[in-house]
Amino acid sequence: MEKTLTLLYHEVTDFPEKTGFQRKSANPYKHPLKEFIAHIDLVKNSGKRVLTINDYPFNKKEDTIFLTFDDGGKSALQAADILEEKNMRGHFFITTSMINNKYFVNEQDIRELQNRGHIIGSHSHSHPNVFKSLSKDKMISEWRTSKKKLEDLLGLEITSCSIPGGDANRNTYKTAFDEGYSFVFNSDPSLKIACVEENRYIIGRVCPKKGKNINQIERYIQFKDIKKELLTRKVKNNIKTLIFPVYSVIHNNNKHREG
Repeated sequence: MEKTLTLLYHEVTDFPEKTGFQRKSANPYKHPLKEFIAHIDLVKNSGKRVLTINDYPFNKKEDTIFLTFDDGGKSALQAADILEEKNMRGHFFITTSMINNKYFVNEQDIRELQNRGHIIGSHSHSHPNVFKSLSKDKMISEWRTSKKKLEDLLGLEITSCSIPGGDANRNTYKTAFDEGYSFVFNSDPSLKIACVEENRYIIGRVCPKKGKNINQIERYIQFKDIKKELLTRKVKNNIKTLIFPVYSVIHNNNKHREG
């Protein structure tokens, strides 16, 4: 069976104070240019094909890599430039309430990314920090509002989304699929594209933080240590669940301090 590694990034920049969410918790997800380029060079030299959901051969036995970028920070165009130098395309998931904010992509940027061959998807409308804690109605509103804004902007159907924070429950997936998304990306490390129903897929991702040892990045690209990363994430999520009330208050207080 073929394997697919999906890497998750956020900002690619030497000036983290100028792009993306400005809260302290976002800093580990802002990669300096040199570091990100080193990752992409490893991907290029791996010999594995970098594809998108638009051209992925779901009926073939082929190991592949997806590249994804969450939030829709202003550095998205810079990340796209680096990918295109290697003849790669990525998936850019946009927090639609932040469109035209000075730290995030504007409407023209999104159109440009689409025209350059990248995939535009939803990262919800307002980026709730613990998406799975929302009521079902609020989940529907987040997915529906974001999808409509992007479709109105681009004039095409938006079929993919990524979950803010990456954590999901049954309602997270059900509401996304029911709102018309075919591909839902979470943050659970995996090498599988799980087909849960016809034209409904769940895709896990590996998220290397800033400063991650380059040898470990190479192991990911060799499809190694993915199960270990999943176990680590599950342990962290269990701890987070125990302290959820405090976690929720802190993050909600900081949520919209974007300047």
